[in-house]
Amino acid sequence: MNKRIACLFLLLSLPLASKEQITLTLATTNWCPYTCIDEGFSSNIVGNYVTKLLSKHNIEVKIITRPWSRAIKSAEIGQVDGLLTAIHSEAPTLHFTQSPIAHFQVCFYANKSTHWQYSEPLNLQQLVLGVIQDYGYEDQIDQYILTNSNTERIVSLSGNEGTPRLLNMLIKGRVDIIVEDKLVLNWHIKRAGINITNIVNAGCMRAKPFYLALNNFKKSHQIILNILNKEFSSLENTIMLEKIILENSL
Repeated sequence: MNKRIACLFLLLSLPLASKEQITLTLATTNWCPYTCIDEGFSSNIVGNYVTKLLSKHNIEVKIITRPWSRAIKSAEIGQVDGLLTAIHSEAPTLHFTQSPIAHFQVCFYANKSTHWQYSEPLNLQQLVLGVIQDYGYEDQIDQYILTNSNTERIVSLSGNEGTPRLLNMLIKGRVDIIVEDKLVLNWHIKRAGINITNIVNAGCMRAKPFYLALNNFKKSHQIILNILNKEFSSLENTIMLEKIILENSL
């Protein structure tokens, strides 16, 4: 192996110097209870989890909340170091952890009157789907949104509070179906005391992993990604996080 390459590999595999204080600034959006920094400890599961893991390596985590499209852009241009949670299709120019943080599962929610049920391949007929702009859901859904983005079949919301806004649109019949992670939707329903008598779960897709992603503006980012790969793949950490998520889904 070339000596220069070998030295670089060794450098990237080493933890940060113990006396070196690093601040990592990550952007996120209000994806409660996974990432919701203004709603208390139990509503920021991933933020608190990542902060705890990196504190062992003398890395301070600063989390800022922005509308999702702005969060992605700020990470891409270097205004922040990266995204607290993301999937590859949302920010393909960033560098992702190889190990996922956890998994999320998106489900379809519909008015009872639509009598629609999810099945593969995805067929929404002429029904109107409500989504959040620039979210990465699942390949089938993302492709459907892309194909129909300029039609009346898609209602795409930007800005904050996307999930409760979509839920209210569904209840009022302004959209026929919305798609959201079931833990996220249940959190908003409980928080706002929303009456969902006429709303049904019309089926769920397979659980999908999500990751932490950093840009390449700082040399320390690759070292941090290496640290997180080890921490995220730790069985002890995985069990701890799964327990927290389960407690918040009850």
